[in-house]
Amino acid sequence: MSNCSYNLTEGVEKAYLTITIPTFIFGLLGNMAFLIALCFKGKKALSYMMIYIGNMTLADGIILFTLPFRMYFLRKTWAFDMESCLVVVSSSFVNMYVSIYTATAICVVRYIAIKYPFRAREIMSPRKAVVVCVLIWLIVCSLSALFHKVDALPANSTKFKCFQQLGNKPLPLSFILVLDILGFLLPLLCMTFCSIKVVRCLSKSVKGDSGNEKTQCIRIIITNLIVFIVSFAPFHFGFLLKYIVQTVSPQNCNLLESVHNFVHISFAISHTNCCLDIFTYYFFIKASACACCMAQDLRRKLNSSTISVHRRC
Repeated sequence: MSNCSYNLTEGVEKAYLTITIPTFIFGLLGNMAFLIALCFKGKKALSYMMIYIGNMTLADGIILFTLPFRMYFLRKTWAFDMESCLVVVSSSFVNMYVSIYTATAICVVRYIAIKYPFRAREIMSPRKAVVVCVLIWLIVCSLSALFHKVDALPANSTKFKCFQQLGNKPLPLSFILVLDILGFLLPLLCMTFCSIKVVRCLSKSVKGDSGNEKTQCIRIIITNLIVFIVSFAPFHFGFLLKYIVQTVSPQNCNLLESVHNFVHISFAISHTNCCLDIFTYYFFIKASACACCMAQDLRRKLNSSTISVHRRC
């Protein structure tokens, strides 16, 4: 256990606010605009993709709601009780991972639609999208119970900083591995695998009138993957790095403070995904439209080849 007392520096607080304030403003405006547009479209907008994107919008909206608390109480003593602190902090984590897993589900559905074109309509049904979204919420919320156990002060604690690690001892390695492996690495591997497969399929069919559109879709899919990595990799790397430093060099206070500050800056970077998701919605819709067209093309080719075989027989 470390005897160091490490806090966020004033420079880190300014950097955090520089990242978070524009994220809050543009993210709030963008998500509100999307929800208003969705309401005007009514039942016509209830496609499988809109349900997934609506789920991401809900998750992003809850994260954005917590940002004013984070900005104001970042270095200040929490003015409310422990339970309210845990609710705000866990809301950030829960909704971040709901957003991650929803984006992963979209990539998986897009890949399956191309891999199994005859089942594309069944897979891309709004009802199945609702079931997947509900399962994501249930799984992530159940895993969030870990946080309440591993980073909580005694019930009678009154003066504490909510958005910094509540105790001086390292978080359990099992908790960090759950965050890093289940929360980031597994979704990243799924998204990378599915994206590579879809890009390969689209690359093979980049011919004719639809070639330019499919080339654009390939770029969109790659851009989505890069944005995902840039948004979430630093935070999950920082969490593991902090554990290593706390375990290996618990008395190196300067290093501990630097890593502590890095975790908070990287967490602010992860929040930018709430703002970038506005563009991601368009990318997902565009890329999924390409996947749908690709599935239709494959169905036509398979149907035509089946008909020709029957004729020969």
